[in-house]
Amino acid sequence: MNTRVMDADLLSDLLFGSARPLGGSKLGDDELIQLAADAFREKPFCIVRHWMILDVMLPEFQEREIKAQGLEATLLYALAAVFDSQNKYQPGDRIVSGYQRDFDGCFFESNDTIFILAGRGARKHASFPAVQALSAY
Repeated sequence: MNTRVMDADLLSDLLFGSARPLGGSKLGDDELIQLAADAFREKPFCIVRHWMILDVMLPEFQEREIKAQGLEATLLYALAAVFDSQNKYQPGDRIVSGYQRDFDGCFFESNDTIFILAGRGARKHASFPAVQALSAY
C-alpha cells in the first residue's frame, strides 16, 4: 500500500471515526473575542470552532520527553480559526496546535497560545502516524 493511501486511511479514521462529544463555549464570536482580549493580555489567544482534542498515542520514551517539558501528549485540531490575537492564523484556517500545557473547560493551552474552544467539539485517541498525516494535510 502506498503512503498516500495509508495517509488517506489514517485521516479518514481520525476525522470521521467515532469520538466523544465535548462542548465548548456557547458565546458568539464577537463576545468571545472581547472577553478573551480582556482576559488574556499577557498571552496570545486564538478562538476556534469545529475542533477536536487528540490524545496522541506515543512510544513511552517520546511521552516521557513531552512530560519532562511539563506538557501532555495531547493536541488540538481545529477546522476553523475564528480570531487570532497575533494574526498567525486567518479566519477559516486549519490549526494543529503544539502539545498541551493545560486544558480546562473551553480553554486549551499550548506552550505559546491559549485556544478558546467555541461550540461543539470532540475528543479521541489518535496514533502518531495519523497526527503526522493530519499535520502534512
